[in-house]
Amino acid sequence: MQPPDVSNDFLLKPYFLARVPLNHIDLRSRLISNVQVLKFTSIVGRKESSKLSELERFTLNSESGLPLYLQIAHELIFRIETGALHVGDKLPGIRTLAEELGVSFLTVNKAYAWLRDRRVVASTRGVGVRVILTLEATGEEARQRARLSAFAEKVVTQAVQKGMDPMLVAQSINHRALAHQRQAAPVKIIFVECLPEYVDDYTAELRIALADLHLEIEGVLTTSLKDIVSALPPAPKNAGTDKLMTTTLYHYDFVQRLVSPRHQKVFALSHTLDSEAIQNIVSVPHNKKLGVLFGSVDPAPGIIKMIQFYRDSPAESIPYAVVTDQAAVRKVIEKSDVLIYTASCRDWIAKTDARRQTSILIRFVPDQEAINKIRMLVKRDKGKWGKSITPDGPSFSR
Repeated sequence: MQPPDVSNDFLLKPYFLARVPLNHIDLRSRLISNVQVLKFTSIVGRKESSKLSELERFTLNSESGLPLYLQIAHELIFRIETGALHVGDKLPGIRTLAEELGVSFLTVNKAYAWLRDRRVVASTRGVGVRVILTLEATGEEARQRARLSAFAEKVVTQAVQKGMDPMLVAQSINHRALAHQRQAAPVKIIFVECLPEYVDDYTAELRIALADLHLEIEGVLTTSLKDIVSALPPAPKNAGTDKLMTTTLYHYDFVQRLVSPRHQKVFALSHTLDSEAIQNIVSVPHNKKLGVLFGSVDPAPGIIKMIQFYRDSPAESIPYAVVTDQAAVRKVIEKSDVLIYTASCRDWIAKTDARRQTSILIRFVPDQEAINKIRMLVKRDKGKWGKSITPDGPSFSR
C-alpha cells in the first residue's frame, strides 16, 4: 500500500520515514527542553567516544505520551536536522547511553534499531553506531520549524516574564490540545482473534500505545464475529474512517469473507512478543537450556525465530512442542532448564508438573508496524499521516 505524503511532519524528512505525529506533544517537549534537561557527564571529554557527548541537552519526558525509545530516536533526528550531528559522527554505545539517560539498554537498542531500519544510522561490529544520513529540510519545512521554534520561545519568554512556570504552561497546552482533539467522535477499532487471552493482550497494548488518539478499541472473538457483523449496517462507499476492522494474517481470509457483504474493509496487523517476556528471555544465562511450548493455534516457527534472534542462538537450537503432542512435550521439559510458553498453554501448565519449572510466559502484542498502520489509517483522511514506518524489531504474522 502506497502511503500518502507527509507534508505536515515538519521535524522529519518525508522521503524516508515518518514519526508518530506529536502535534501538541512536540510543542510541549520543546517548552520542557528549556527547563528540564539531562546532561551527558561520564562520556564527556573522550575524543572518540561520540559526537553526542559534545551536545549540552538531551531531554526525556515520561509523561509526554510518547514511548521513550521514540523520544530518543526523535531527539537524534532533530539534532541531525539542525546540523548538531553529521554523517560519520559516532553515537554513544547502547549501554553507555542507557546509563546516562537512566533507561533500560533495551530501550536504547530499540531506538537505534528504529533509526537503523530507516537508514539514518549504521552499526558496525567493533566500530559502533554512526550517522549515515544528512537531513536537508526543504524551504517550507525549514520555515515551519522556524515558526514553531519562534512561537515556543515566545511562549516560554512570556511565561517567565509573567512569573509563570513554563512546565505548567506546557501542561496546559497539552491538556487543551487533547480536549480539542476529543471533541470529535472516536474512531472504533475492532480487533478479531480466536482466543480471549490474545484478544485481551493485544487490545490492552493498543490502548496504551494509541492513548494519544481518540479511539474506541474493542476486542472480538472469531466465534462471536458473525453475530456482530450481522448487526453492522453496510458501509457507504468512499466513507470516512470511523470504524476499522482488524485481525491477524492468520484470520484475515475468514474475517474478510464475513464482512465483505457489508462492504467493510479488513486490515491485517502483525504481532511481536511483549517487552517483559523479551527482557526475561534475554536475561536467561547462556548456560541454561530453553524449551518452548505452544498451543495448537500458535505460529510456532515464527516465534522460535524471534526467540533465537533475541538469544543470538543458531537456527534449530531451541526445542519446542505443541501441547497436544504429549511425547514431544515430555522431551522438551526434560531437556529444558527454563520453559517458555504461550498464553494458550497456561491452563495446561497449571495442571502438570511443568508448573514447578522456571518458566516465562510470552504474550502476543502489536509491534510498531501494526501501531503505525492504525495511526496511518485513522489519520489518513485528515491528511495528518505520512510514509509508513517499518518494524523496529522482529515480528511475525499469524
